[in-house]
Amino acid sequence: MKFLKVAMLSVLLFVTFSQAQETVKVLRLSGTDAFPAWFDSVAAKFSEETGIPVVVQELENEDFKKKIPTLLQTDEAPHIFYSWGGGVFYEQANSGVTRDVTSLMSEEFLATQSVAGVNAFTIDGEIRGLAYRVSQVGIFYNRDLLAQAGVDAEAIETWDDFLAAVQTVKDAGITPIAVGGADKWPLHFIWSYLAMRMAGQEGMAAAKAGEGEGFAGAAFVAAGEQFKRLIDLEPFQEGFETATYPVASGYFGDGKAAFHIMGDWDIGTQAGESASGEGLSEEQLGFISFPAVPEGAGRATDTLGGLDGFVFSENAPDEAVQFLQYFLNVENQTAGGAQDLFIPVAVGSDTGLTNPIRAQISRNVAESQWHQLFLDQDLGADVGGVVNDISLQLATGDIDPQGAAELIQEAWELR
Repeated sequence: MKFLKVAMLSVLLFVTFSQAQETVKVLRLSGTDAFPAWFDSVAAKFSEETGIPVVVQELENEDFKKKIPTLLQTDEAPHIFYSWGGGVFYEQANSGVTRDVTSLMSEEFLATQSVAGVNAFTIDGEIRGLAYRVSQVGIFYNRDLLAQAGVDAEAIETWDDFLAAVQTVKDAGITPIAVGGADKWPLHFIWSYLAMRMAGQEGMAAAKAGEGEGFAGAAFVAAGEQFKRLIDLEPFQEGFETATYPVASGYFGDGKAAFHIMGDWDIGTQAGESASGEGLSEEQLGFISFPAVPEGAGRATDTLGGLDGFVFSENAPDEAVQFLQYFLNVENQTAGGAQDLFIPVAVGSDTGLTNPIRAQISRNVAESQWHQLFLDQDLGADVGGVVNDISLQLATGDIDPQGAAELIQEAWELR
């Protein structure tokens, strides 16, 4: 099909192979970084070692989103295609355009993959894809500002500890938290984590299943109440509700706020958006996981973030599974991480990461029993949009915790 842009570096990798071996067709996102070329080199090595040819095609982000639904319904569907997981993946799996490959996954291979990475593309116990890179939202902090305020970030273990640290920082005349309220999704990270901590994995699953009061239940109301405890401290920079994410990230990178609750990509953004273009140095920048809420049902090790991966289409041959397992082996995942292409998910692959925060995140997710995808992605665009909306409204005092929870449940019922 003409709308598929075949990557110049991803030509058909012909190697001597038997007629019984089917060509593996892969569709990924295009990119301007080094990842596409590296991916192609892994595919070429796989073909050389196995004799199985691989065709790699690519589409730009928006084109991919528009065309993949139709493409998966045709004979030209790729065998393996890129996925952000979450609501779109669930729709694809439920519509019959993906393949269950559970029987082809050996215990030896699965033992090398993080539980979160496998679970992200498993539905009803059936493995239909695998994650290759991870992101985690946590709390970035400025070591210099916390030292000035007399706060030890590593001593922050609970939500109460964090609230106390926020107050201490504010009393020292330092803006506690930078946030891009205008974009809403940065604030949704806070509500999402509190919902995870209060409801726990089983509570979140029960809400999705429509059990009890769903997202209007007590745990989700309590998440809003815990959020309000933070808001009552007036922790954000002046004008936060009109600040975009890049502006807030630059504010943090300029050393004007002590904390920034954000995903690992902010390592680069806080530098690029700062006035100097350098931001906080590796020595100045610290990172801790979101704290525990002891009175909730969630675990302190539960993480929130993204898990991008590849999904098997309905017509994927066994050779496609063989290729993706090769791509995801510890050796390749370690090599990709060492080149700073992504934070890998394979167990032990963090050894190649040179940035200490990225290495820490890799270990965090590998050890996490539940890695919740961003709720504005996991719950689908419509419900996710409501989560974003109520997060800003809670922050500005325009809605109460009960009303926020009820709006999410209403959106969930209407989806």
